[in-house]
Amino acid sequence: MKKTLLLFLCFLSLSCFSSEETLGRKLFEINHKADFFTTDQLGNIFLWNHNFIWMYSNKGDSLSAFNSRKYGAISHVDATNPYEILVFFSDYNLILFLDNYLSDNGKEIDLQELGFDQISNACKSRGNNIWIYDVIQQRALHLNDNYKKDKETLNLSQWFNERVTPNQLLEFNNQLFISSDHALFVFDHFGTFKRKIPVENIKEFQVVNEEIRYMKGEQYCSYIQKNFSESCKNFPISNAKSVRLEKTGLYVFSAKKLSVFSANN
Repeated sequence: MKKTLLLFLCFLSLSCFSSEETLGRKLFEINHKADFFTTDQLGNIFLWNHNFIWMYSNKGDSLSAFNSRKYGAISHVDATNPYEILVFFSDYNLILFLDNYLSDNGKEIDLQELGFDQISNACKSRGNNIWIYDVIQQRALHLNDNYKKDKETLNLSQWFNERVTPNQLLEFNNQLFISSDHALFVFDHFGTFKRKIPVENIKEFQVVNEEIRYMKGEQYCSYIQKNFSESCKNFPISNAKSVRLEKTGLYVFSAKKLSVFSANN
């Protein structure tokens, strides 16, 4: 137990990445070509490409699949809530919620019908709420459980004198994070601006406690919000596209496979 805890803390600090052996014992691999992946807090795995989502358990067992051809190409999957998975289709301004078996969990949400015409990103908010990003207004909008706008951020392009095209939206611990090619913006759950983090080209990220985790080229980086510092280490596996840390292990994704390592050797 102590060894497991120490190695898990080692993952958190980034200090132990020097060779593949330090990642811990490899639990399993999923040899499945996909474009993106994410995990939920239970360690379940979601791989997806344009029209399909494949779900695997935290043991590597195939659980379910979802075909999105009815809705178009999948832009983003948010599994923050493992029982209410948000799937966003930017081409048609649609949001769909899936349950933990990847079955439809209610009617699709047509953002255009609701009056939101140019939405580029979406993510789950607490309760049955949603954050969306309006590229025309250049601000994130918060929709309540009736899909009515009740909060919004400032206009990012006016405030920062640059047009912001987000790569990802994520709500974590009552904060909204918006990443772009030029910076990462943080707001509270009311949409009030907190800080701009000067890290560039963040495509996908994860928030672990007070750290923001992301790949930057061949490096795995952590931005610590408390002291405003960035720490990067060369990642011991080449061609890693993205990395996620859950209590069930470390998930390393490339275009052709996903490898899962335990927190103990």
